[in-house]
Amino acid sequence: MGRPRAFDTHQAIDAAAALFATHGYEGTSVDDLVTATGVHRGSLYKVFGSKRSLHLTALRSHLDHEIRPSTAAIATLTDPEQALTAAIASYDNGPAAGLLLLAAAERAPLDSEVAALVAEGITALEDALRPSHGDAAPRLASTVLGARLRLRAGPPTTPKEH
Repeated sequence: MGRPRAFDTHQAIDAAAALFATHGYEGTSVDDLVTATGVHRGSLYKVFGSKRSLHLTALRSHLDHEIRPSTAAIATLTDPEQALTAAIASYDNGPAAGLLLLAAAERAPLDSEVAALVAEGITALEDALRPSHGDAAPRLASTVLGARLRLRAGPPTTPKEH
C-alpha cells in the first residue's frame, strides 16, 4: 500500500490555477508549479499526469467554482445595466482571475479540450445575460470579455511626449 497523499489536491489545483492565470500556460513551468503548490514533482505527475492535465483540471475548477457561480448571480438580474455592470465586475474574476480569458487566447486555438471548456464559460456568460438583454446577449458577452481584457491590462497610461 502506498503512502497517503501529503497534500490537499484542491489547494494544489487552486494554486496552479492562480499561477496559470498570472503567467499563462506557456509561461508556467513545472518548477513554477512545484514551488507554488508545495507539491513535489513526482507527486504532481502521479496525481495529475502532466502539466496539460493540471491546466485542464485548474480550468474546470475555475469554471465550477468561479465562472458558474458568477454567471448564476448575473442571470438573476433583470435590469440590463445592473446585469452588464455585474458581468464586467465579476466574470472570470476571483483567485484565478483571467484564467478563462488567457486560456481562450493562448491554448484554445491549439487544444480542443481547452477550446471546449472556454466555450462552456462563454456560453454560460451569454446565457446569464439573456434574461436581461435577450438576443443581444452574445454581443454583450463579447463586450464583457473585451472589458475584462482591458481590466487585466491595467489602467490606461498617458503616452509621454518626446
